[in-house]
Amino acid sequence: MAQMGRKMKIYLLDRNQTLVSIWKLYFREEGEVTVVCDDFRHFMETTPVECVVSPANSYGLMDGGYDLAISEWFGWELQEKVQRHILEHYRGEQPVGTSFIIDTGVRGIKLIHTPTMRIPSAIKDSMVVYQCMRTCLMTALDNQIESIVIPAFGGFCGCVPPQILCEMMFEAYRQIMNPPEELNWEYACRWEPENKAF
Repeated sequence: MAQMGRKMKIYLLDRNQTLVSIWKLYFREEGEVTVVCDDFRHFMETTPVECVVSPANSYGLMDGGYDLAISEWFGWELQEKVQRHILEHYRGEQPVGTSFIIDTGVRGIKLIHTPTMRIPSAIKDSMVVYQCMRTCLMTALDNQIESIVIPAFGGFCGCVPPQILCEMMFEAYRQIMNPPEELNWEYACRWEPENKAF
């Protein structure tokens, strides 16, 4: 079980200034969350973190977009590690919205692999973003991660509008950091996104 009382420093990273500005509005009262407008390489050169998150695809093909930056930073051996894990633990196809953690082999940094899509394509259901953020955070907390950099799930190839993306990631964060003590229909129906599909 995740230790909800623990502190985990979260960096939300993207180069889109519009998206970053909306993130800041949603997370403005969350002291453990820092929103950063930067590219991955420069961020890694200037900010020490214990874990990075890959928003890749179900097959661990990390040769485009944000994942290309990850592969270039850590080396292509990381893609091989990710794919080996998918072959061994998911029978060759990791379900969208699930997460696993592995060691990158560089500076003790961990990687959480959280596919936002089966293959590169537009995301039609915004709840995919919500589930990706949830499982990513759960995996980090369950593995006692103290600092993590998270990308905009679905923000590039997924074509999720910034407002919807930020709302989904914030609601997932809020749910994970404030879990219920009991489950009932009132809690289950407490929130439903207005733009689940777009």
